[in-house]
Amino acid sequence: MRRMFLKATSTIVILFAVIVLGGYLYLRRSLPQVDGTARVAGLSAAVDIIRDADAIPHVFAADKADALFGLGYVHAQDRLWQMELQRRIGHGRLSEVLGSATLPQDRFLRTAGFGRAAKTAWAATPDWAKQQINAYVAGVNAFVSTHHGSALPPEFTLLRFEPEPWSGVDVVVWGKMMAWDLSSNYTYELLRHDLASAVGAERMAQLMPAYATNGLSIVADPAGEAGGATFQTDATTTHPPYRPYLPSSWSSALTLSLSQGDPGVRDLLLGGAKAEGLGSNNWVVDGTLTATGKPLLANDPHLSARLPSTWYLAHVTAGDFEIIGATLPGTPAVALGRNRFIAWGATNVGADVEDLYRERLDATGTHAEFRGTQEPITVIPETIVVKGGGPVRVDVRLTRHGPLVSDAINRNNAELKTEPKPAPLEPLAFRWTALDADDSTMPSFLKLNEAHDWKQFTDALRDFVTPSQNFVYGDIDGHIGYYAPGRIPIRASGDGSLPAEGWTGDAEWTGWIPFDELPHAFDPPEHFIVTANHRPEPPSYPHQLGLEWPEPYRAQRIHDLLRGNTRLTPDDFARIQADTVSLHAKTLLPLLLAHAHPDDGPEQRAVTLLQQWNGDATADSGAAAIFSAWFNHLTPVFAGDDLGPLLSGRYAERFSFVTRFIVHTVTANDTTWCDDRTTAVRETCDDAVTNALRRAVADLTERLGSDMSRWRWDGVHRAVFPHQGLDGVRMLRPILSRFVANGGDWSTVNVAPVAADHPYEQHLVPGYREIIDLSPANDSRFLDAVGQSGHFLSTHYDDFLADWRAVRHKKMRMERADIEQGALGRLRLTP
Repeated sequence: MRRMFLKATSTIVILFAVIVLGGYLYLRRSLPQVDGTARVAGLSAAVDIIRDADAIPHVFAADKADALFGLGYVHAQDRLWQMELQRRIGHGRLSEVLGSATLPQDRFLRTAGFGRAAKTAWAATPDWAKQQINAYVAGVNAFVSTHHGSALPPEFTLLRFEPEPWSGVDVVVWGKMMAWDLSSNYTYELLRHDLASAVGAERMAQLMPAYATNGLSIVADPAGEAGGATFQTDATTTHPPYRPYLPSSWSSALTLSLSQGDPGVRDLLLGGAKAEGLGSNNWVVDGTLTATGKPLLANDPHLSARLPSTWYLAHVTAGDFEIIGATLPGTPAVALGRNRFIAWGATNVGADVEDLYRERLDATGTHAEFRGTQEPITVIPETIVVKGGGPVRVDVRLTRHGPLVSDAINRNNAELKTEPKPAPLEPLAFRWTALDADDSTMPSFLKLNEAHDWKQFTDALRDFVTPSQNFVYGDIDGHIGYYAPGRIPIRASGDGSLPAEGWTGDAEWTGWIPFDELPHAFDPPEHFIVTANHRPEPPSYPHQLGLEWPEPYRAQRIHDLLRGNTRLTPDDFARIQADTVSLHAKTLLPLLLAHAHPDDGPEQRAVTLLQQWNGDATADSGAAAIFSAWFNHLTPVFAGDDLGPLLSGRYAERFSFVTRFIVHTVTANDTTWCDDRTTAVRETCDDAVTNALRRAVADLTERLGSDMSRWRWDGVHRAVFPHQGLDGVRMLRPILSRFVANGGDWSTVNVAPVAADHPYEQHLVPGYREIIDLSPANDSRFLDAVGQSGHFLSTHYDDFLADWRAVRHKKMRMERADIEQGALGRLRLTP
């Protein structure tokens, strides 16, 4: 009997091993060809694709069209699944392959109209740009048309479909989604509405104080000090009447409506609505401050952590045309990088280019009032194909201000299976520059890639529409510069801080800030320029750019590290990118410690650790963990009784506003906020600060144990890289997704914010880093966060992750001999 059992067990084990091995070998067939020759249609001459020692592709072609063809081909080789998912997001076609789970997300995407906007923008694209984009598209399709079944990435096999041919519209639509990811003013409008509804307009202003008048600006005296807000609170103010918090809110309704379906799509759609830290750092110094006498430029954009990465490193050359840097799979340009003459980097301006309009509809829902007249609403029927189910029709309603996004939000929430459901929103139309018919952002990037000097660079930026970016510039002739291009609206009245009354016509957009009046600088007397999402211009600037500038901690720290140095090197820049000193902690912690009265025991030991801390949020710092936990618990303690769990959760995501609010509330001892009105005891601000500390220590004790000497920041803080499309499948997550313990916080140059809804998890990362040396030595470097390949069986799927954590860059190779040395693959495409 025992023998039979052993025999049966052995047979099962062998059979299982055979199945696993067979599956492994089957899936490996979809790894890309990197050596040899491949015949493809659409080329005019042979193209060489050399993958250097770091698996970064270098495309060598005879002309630009063939070079862009080669870029399209390598994008498809390494990132076809990512590209497919991205275009399905843009067009709202996820449910065709993922089923009914993504129907709410598709409904919102179709309603907002990213795909419709991409089609109109493509139609308005000039012929010269279409030719270049189509050359890239031809390269993508050359791969798609010759790879089927097991030759496609594993995700296609798992979901049982093959990709359709690529198109120019598909290129444009992902540009729209990137713009969406970097444009989140509408979420602040919703939040302000909810806060005002909960606590009144005056107290809402206390919760969301403005950027300090004397705060640091990009185009300003670099000695300007970062500061808090300017409102003052009377410590003797009496309590306003107690108002129970709202059971639901507009901002929570948005979040709930988009949280269903794929987690990666959720994070993209909510983007800047969920956490502060979505931005970037860049800076440039001229030759008077460098060891070589030529400019140095650095950039690290901060976007959602994804796997595969948002970025793809590539080098493309053809005759006089040569670009290298970070590309976006699915698009034919280097977004951040250099050519032979100039280098550039970008951070998000955070310009207010979105407005929500409250619309007054008639009883039939077919007309909207505008200045006393009933205007007909346009209805666009959309049909969503759902895998495993019937088609779903969505009638998209558009007013003069844009699509009624409230229709999608309300319908999604009505279909929620949980209770209680959010109250329906009133009709809200969405106005956004990226939905306009003529969006020339992609042609702008194509021009920028070929610019040779400042004039050509700024001429290219004149066509830039959205998302408005802080571009820094350097060239081989020694010049440096800064420009913040994009269409930024001028409003008839109002500041765009709250949803406007659409029926009055008082808040209409009347034009754009003229290009020549947008923030810019050229060869400034300070000899360096720093941008880190802080305010571009001082208060004297005549136009309104936006309202939601974060505290300038990162910018100030970069200023401090640059100032006084006259022989800067790429190694110095690398150390700055790796810096984890928290100016947030240095600003807030002394105030908290002065008002904390811990009991003897764990809280006192925590305070002692914090008193000894130098403010450097290194991965091994226990004090950094305590400070972060303390800050996380301040919002529910100070405002939870007024706002409730839903709204306080939305507010807690706005770290800069929370910091300004806490500083002024504690400094003024404003008991209208510090007292928890759900208790009989009247608490002081010292009580509130101490209560938050107590909660923080208890939180960390549960997570890290009672031995505080063993606490480390990276014991709880980790960067999470979810697989795009399949992270929601629990059994696949360990295979496809990645995470890594990390240091830093939301205010450090090496940015590492935590997600308010997933305490201690980092969902936003500096996904690309570049340091560009414009001297003849060209000691330039770059790094992607995860890896070049999108195939989980590739050795280059996550081989950059350890280097990313340690901020160890890869060499930016531009000379062919250097590229050939240690190359991992040499593929020739022939017509």
